Amino acid sequence: MGIRPRPGRLPFLMQLQRTPTDPNKRGAALMLSFLVLIVILMICYQITRTTGIDRIEAQRTQTLTGMDYAISSAFLQVAEDLLADVEAEGGEEAAGGAAVDPMAGGMGADGGGDESAASSGGTGASDSQMDAWAMPQVTMIGEQEVRITVVDEDRKFNVLNMLVEDEEEANENREIVARILDNCREGTLADINRGDADLMSRVMYEHFTRRADSLLPQPTLLSDGDDPEPDQPAMPLSLREMVVLEPFQEQHFMDFFDADGERVHSIEQFLTIWTSPATFTAPDAVGGYEVNINTAPLAVLVALFDSRAVDPRLWDEILAYRNEPEELDQDEEEIEPSYDEFGNEVVQKKFFDTVDELTEVRTWDALEAEDQQPIQERLTTSSRVFSIYAVARQSTAARENQILEFTDRNSREQYERSSTHLLRVVRQVVWRQEADDGAVIVPLLPWEVLGSAPLDLLDFPDDL
Repeated sequence: MGIRPRPGRLPFLMQLQRTPTDPNKRGAALMLSFLVLIVILMICYQITRTTGIDRIEAQRTQTLTGMDYAISSAFLQVAEDLLADVEAEGGEEAAGGAAVDPMAGGMGADGGGDESAASSGGTGASDSQMDAWAMPQVTMIGEQEVRITVVDEDRKFNVLNMLVEDEEEANENREIVARILDNCREGTLADINRGDADLMSRVMYEHFTRRADSLLPQPTLLSDGDDPEPDQPAMPLSLREMVVLEPFQEQHFMDFFDADGERVHSIEQFLTIWTSPATFTAPDAVGGYEVNINTAPLAVLVALFDSRAVDPRLWDEILAYRNEPEELDQDEEEIEPSYDEFGNEVVQKKFFDTVDELTEVRTWDALEAEDQQPIQERLTTSSRVFSIYAVARQSTAARENQILEFTDRNSREQYERSSTHLLRVVRQVVWRQEADDGAVIVPLLPWEVLGSAPLDLLDFPDDL
């Protein structure tokens, strides 16, 4: 016997079958489910994207932190090398007779010029491109590759010389600055013509002497909050602050290759504000007027005097002299060969121990004594202020497309300027100051991040 349903009640399945379904409600439920799925997918995508960005940013921060630690270590090593150079020079002087102050011959430790040294053509230890600090180095610090380049600021002309009290001398110094700007990019597509160079030097001078009339913000450096004297010149914090002044442009402060492949250097490779640092103990200190004859580029040397006053051949012969191979005496021990970053043996070249050694240059003897003296007063053979450039490089290209070793300078510089690298370029400016126990390193600019790596300034770039 089957089970009969109770009267007035239908089985559950029969109720479902008999319940009418609204098609509109079924579509709404489907659409609502689809929208919920879309929202969930968007939330998941946003979470994935956010965590991915955080991961990339964390990796970038980790990489930059590692680079900064490596660069800091490089700066410490260079500081030791600069001090070791003074000790080595002092030892050589002591071995040859009376010990000579390794910082003499240029500025005094208080930032002023040493008149006795200047009158004798410089008597201190010399700094040249043959010193260990002047050799570019590529080293691995941990797992980070760092390239270190040291440039002495004393090879450049100090633009603050335009502010000397003697008006005639100040005008002459402005002419020197203009000639340097005119010469520094000669033969390139980014050449600065003489008209613009004159305008640049005049604009710099007015920026220093008429800051009270300027619309540009002024840094507050006085601790007591008082305004400076109306006739007191305003000292720049960096040469780069001129970029906001016309006709200066951003490209004037960059090193790059022009469309013809010629090397174009920043004007900061030829002009400086860092030399002749003076302490409060020397309020009347002057200096920074001399440039190091062993390291100064031709564009600076030629500009020191008008071509009608000094034969330009003198500066060409000086460059040729300091690039001649050094001849060792027979009784001298042969020096252990050293190699540059490309594996080429470094040839020991001549340099001037003192300014008096200009007699080695043929054109020098053709000059009268009264013409030689002003030249000697603008030259020195020692350096005290140094810019240290540390470049940490990490390739972002696939491993098979990476170049780990270079055979020449141009290929390395072009490769590093491609978009396949993460570069961290940091500059530090230090003052190697005389101290009772030898010398100390005083940071003038502890840490400055640059947008690009500087190009090496070569005496003869056409030989590449």
